[in-house]
Amino acid sequence: METPDQKYERRRPGLPGDLRARSAAWRPISGGGPTLLVPVDPDLPKWTVFELAGHFDIAIGLTRMLIAGREDAQPARDRTSFFINPRSETGPVVYAYAYTMVEGKTPAGLPGVLAETFTKTIAEARAVPASLVGPGYFAPMRVDEFVASRIVEAVIHGIDLAQALGSPYFATADGIAATAAILDDLLARRTTGRRPAALADDLDWILAASGRGPSDDNRLPLIG
Repeated sequence: METPDQKYERRRPGLPGDLRARSAAWRPISGGGPTLLVPVDPDLPKWTVFELAGHFDIAIGLTRMLIAGREDAQPARDRTSFFINPRSETGPVVYAYAYTMVEGKTPAGLPGVLAETFTKTIAEARAVPASLVGPGYFAPMRVDEFVASRIVEAVIHGIDLAQALGSPYFATADGIAATAAILDDLLARRTTGRRPAALADDLDWILAASGRGPSDDNRLPLIG
């Protein structure tokens, strides 16, 4: 049988692949207008691609903070429960911090910042065992579980970027499969039943479950 570390070694390439796809996609950031994301307070302006990039930088960079904050603690969340939180509480914080992340930066320079974050995140994640535990934003998490949650961030915010730029969606097959599986688990934990039969396609499921695509299922979206 595989050990947890062997499974981590086999599965984590999904994150590097999706981050490499994102690195190239962020280059036209200076030409990006508003995203389609609606803040918790609808009276606030929508993020532009610039703020979205700032959010994505910290969302992925949190992996490095977890590794640097290695601690002797019991994990309290996993790849799915990371996303179980009230949007009314976390949404305003996430919204505002994106503006903090882009202070002093320029649209022309931010793709380079992202590329550096992605490169360092991949290298540092590859250098530690799956069982490493550190601060996972809400609670202690194993690094393998946190990295899996970053795949969800990479895929969904890649969709946000594509929608803002009017470009095709870009994500690896592994990234789409991993994200769809986590959203399936999230649905099972938060509500009842399975995803609708009409959303059998993983990308369609991700779009609906994340609120990036239409759905008449009152259980959706699962995340914002």
